[in-house]
Amino acid sequence: MKRKGSGYFILKAIPAVILLLILFLVPLALIFSYAFQDGGKAILNVLEDNYTYYLLSFTVKQAFLSALISVIAALPFSAFFSAYSFPLRKTILTIAQLAFTIPTILVVLGFVIWYGNNGFLNNALRSVLGVSYTPLPILYSFKAIILAHVYLNFPIAFALITARWTQLPPTEENASYTLGQGKAKTFLFITLPRLSGSIASAFILIFLFCFSSFAIVMVLGGNPAYSTLETEIYRRVHVNADLSSAAALSLFAFAVNALLLALTTPGRKERKNERQARVLKKAKGMKLAQAVVLSLIILAFVIPPIASIAVRAFYTKDGIFSLSAWEGIAGRGFGLIGGSVNAAINSLAIGLVTAFLSVWMGSAIATASAKRNSKLLPFITSLPMATGSVMMGLGFIFVTSFIFTKLGIRSYYLSFLFVAAAHLIIVLPFSVRTITPGARAIPDSLSNAAYTLGASYGKTYRSVESPLLRPYRRKAFAFSFALSLGEVNATLMLSSGHVETIPVLIYRMIGSYDYQGAAALGTVLLATALAVFAIGEARWRKDAIL
Repeated sequence: MKRKGSGYFILKAIPAVILLLILFLVPLALIFSYAFQDGGKAILNVLEDNYTYYLLSFTVKQAFLSALISVIAALPFSAFFSAYSFPLRKTILTIAQLAFTIPTILVVLGFVIWYGNNGFLNNALRSVLGVSYTPLPILYSFKAIILAHVYLNFPIAFALITARWTQLPPTEENASYTLGQGKAKTFLFITLPRLSGSIASAFILIFLFCFSSFAIVMVLGGNPAYSTLETEIYRRVHVNADLSSAAALSLFAFAVNALLLALTTPGRKERKNERQARVLKKAKGMKLAQAVVLSLIILAFVIPPIASIAVRAFYTKDGIFSLSAWEGIAGRGFGLIGGSVNAAINSLAIGLVTAFLSVWMGSAIATASAKRNSKLLPFITSLPMATGSVMMGLGFIFVTSFIFTKLGIRSYYLSFLFVAAAHLIIVLPFSVRTITPGARAIPDSLSNAAYTLGASYGKTYRSVESPLLRPYRRKAFAFSFALSLGEVNATLMLSSGHVETIPVLIYRMIGSYDYQGAAALGTVLLATALAVFAIGEARWRKDAIL
């Protein structure tokens, strides 16, 4: 059902939709152009190559296992956190959310420093066990990929399932217990079906994230046998210099991703929140002890890899305290290109541009979608999720190549803008999804009252509706900025040394085994991400109270 003023908001969203389509379709069209050179020979080679289907099978396998383990691991924690209140419960939930916003490259670095053969964990175990071999050989293996994906995505499953479980009234479970059914049977036949929507949503979201994973597979896998579609596209561009083959493989990955989105999107209905449907019991005695144990497990899983980055920044590989990495950061140059200082400036500038544009576009699209009750607009904004950030980077490589070679325009500032454009396409779907619930929650009665008093659609939006969206826009801004700040896949594909960011420098330092320098830069990136998250959470809570 359309809401009053929907036509005005559709017109207001048109510039944002046009910009989105241009930034998405132009790179995609150039990928098609390269893929179909020589009569589509590259496409045929990809489709006929058995290695393509090996890549697909491994990509699906690692994404499926990562999503499955993340969801299963989250269930027992969600069961307890949705039933009991205890000190620091909200803090633990916030830390879990924070883990998801940490840049992927920091997870990679943290895993190398913490779980590496000479990492903190294995060194500690050697000291305790008195052995010289590696007690826990985790890195550069399939299990390292899965563990890192679970680390990143467990918080998603935990947050989504806990939020939904907390909203479920316990009446059906209580009735089952009254009829003599045990907890296991009640969970399997009563609770689990009611949670199926949130479990499916978490699984699908995590699967799609892991399907297009790049840095984790590239670094922590450390073996060509663990290649995915995304990592192979990168190799064909930067190792083989085979752009037409990379473009053809990108289209294959896009077709698979689009099919997955088409299969998983329909039929998922939104459910209205049942606020305060479940009253949390106060954990006492054994339940309080259980709360402590579960909280410690989460903290022991989430904190050490990230905390180890800050510690390693002050120690050499021999365990000697040193500030050399920090001195190196300060002295790495101030030119437009390269250098740690400039990488930080580039990261902040690109993050700010991306966040401002994503909030502007996200607000317009989300409001129009809510007013029109449109399914087309959410579909359009979901399209970039079917590409993957590496493919978007490849598309913008073709755009820059066309401008540089065909039009003769060469500018490092233009490269900067293309990196920001790639970031914008990647983060926009998340911005829209953050703002949309706020737009749909605006009561029609408030808007209609303003219309009755003679206010125009524009004035009503500025005076009544926009202030109600402010907390959602702030959260979208913080989330978009954090995602852009940590984005490495498209930037690594596109920058080619012209525009370096902190994540790209960290990636290259990891490749050259400069772990202390990478940890120092990682500490800077981590501090910035934490500050953005803290500001976003504080403003969100303040707006919610007001």
